[in-house]
Amino acid sequence: MLGHPDDPRGIVLPLDGRPGGPDAAAPDRNGGPARNGGQGHGDRQARPGLPPGPALLLSWHAAGPAEADRDWGTTLSASSELARRLARPGNGRGPERGLTYRLTLPEAFGAEPLLRLTGAESAPAHSGPSALLPVGLPGSGPAPGADLGLLALTLATEIATSGTQHRVLDELTTAVGELAPSCGMRLDSRLRAAEESLRTAQTELAEHGAVTSSAGLDTAVANLSVLRHQTHAWIAGWERVVTTADAAGTPGIGLRDQLGEVGKLGWAGFPGAVHAAYQALVLDARRILLTAADDLLRSPNRSLPALRPLVESDLAGRAADVGRLHRLLTRLSVLPLTVRKRSGGMMPNLIADQAAANARTQALFTRMANALRPPAWPGHVVLEVRSLETGELQVLRPA
Repeated sequence: MLGHPDDPRGIVLPLDGRPGGPDAAAPDRNGGPARNGGQGHGDRQARPGLPPGPALLLSWHAAGPAEADRDWGTTLSASSELARRLARPGNGRGPERGLTYRLTLPEAFGAEPLLRLTGAESAPAHSGPSALLPVGLPGSGPAPGADLGLLALTLATEIATSGTQHRVLDELTTAVGELAPSCGMRLDSRLRAAEESLRTAQTELAEHGAVTSSAGLDTAVANLSVLRHQTHAWIAGWERVVTTADAAGTPGIGLRDQLGEVGKLGWAGFPGAVHAAYQALVLDARRILLTAADDLLRSPNRSLPALRPLVESDLAGRAADVGRLHRLLTRLSVLPLTVRKRSGGMMPNLIADQAAANARTQALFTRMANALRPPAWPGHVVLEVRSLETGELQVLRPA
C-alpha cells in the first residue's frame, strides 16, 4: 500500500465505509474532503463520485536523526498490529524502513472532550508528499482506513493525555511542596495500578490489536469507578464550602478547617485529594477511550465514526468534572481571606502569622487552578511513527 521512500505521494483512506478508487473524491492534506468544483492540496481537482466523508491522510518522509529524541513508549515489533496496518498488502516485510509516517485525522470521532481537556498539540507539517491518491477498490471493504485510524487516534490521544496529566500532577506537587510542605501527597496505590494497566493495555492494542486480561484492565475499571464516586463527593463538598463562604472576606483558618472536613481529610489532606481527584478523572477518561477502541477493533466491518456514540457522552462527563475542579480552585483563589481575631485581641506576631498563612493558601489555590487550565486544542489529530531499519516501529511525541 505504501510507496518507495522516493515516491512523492500521500495516501487517503476512507474511514466511514466509502470504497476508495478512481471515482472517489480526493480529500485534501488536512484529511477533509476537497469541495466539488474546488481545489484540494496541490491544486488537485475534486472529481465527481461518491459523497465526500472523513478520511485518514497518510504521508511520509525520510526519518531524521533528531526524531530519536521524540521517542514515546515502547518499540513495537515488526509484526505488530500497527505495522501490519501500515504495510503494503502482500508485503510481509511490513512498512518501508527508514521513513517517518504521518497520520492525520480530520476530527477526533468522539474523543474531542478528552483532547480539549489536554489541549493536545499537533505535529508540524512537513514538506514532501503532495500528490494524494485514494486507496482501495469498490467492494474491497467497508472502511479501509478505519482500523489504522483508530490505532492512530488512541495513540495520539494517549500521548496527549498522559503528557498533560503528568505535567499537571508535577505542577500540583511542586506547588504543594513550596507553599504547603506540611500537607501530605501520598499517591493512592489504586491510581498507580490503574496507570500501569492503561499503559500495558495501550501497548497491547498497538501490538496485538486487542487488550488481554493480563493487562489488568478489569481491576482498573472497578477501582476507577470507586474513585470517581469518591471524587464526586469531594468536589460537591468543597463546592458547598465555597458557596457558603462570605465573599467579602472569610477567616482563613475557618476556610481551611471546613475544606478539611470534607471526607474527614483535614486541611493537610486537601491538596493531596485535589491531586488524586484530577488523576482519577483523567485516568478514567483514558480508560473509556481505550476500552471502546478495543471493542471496536474486535468488531469487523465497523467504521471509525461508530466510535463517537461509544465515548463522547462519557468523556464529556469526565471533562465536565475536571472543569468543576478547576472552577472550584479558581473561586478559592480569589476569595478574600481574613485573620480571625480572638476576644481581647491578638499579639501582632500571631496576626502576622495568620496573614502569612492566608497568603500562602491563596497562592496555593492560584497555582493549583493554573495547573488545571488546559491550552487550546487545534481540532485535528496527528500521529507520527518512525520505521526503524530493524522493521520495528517507534511512536513519536509531537515536535
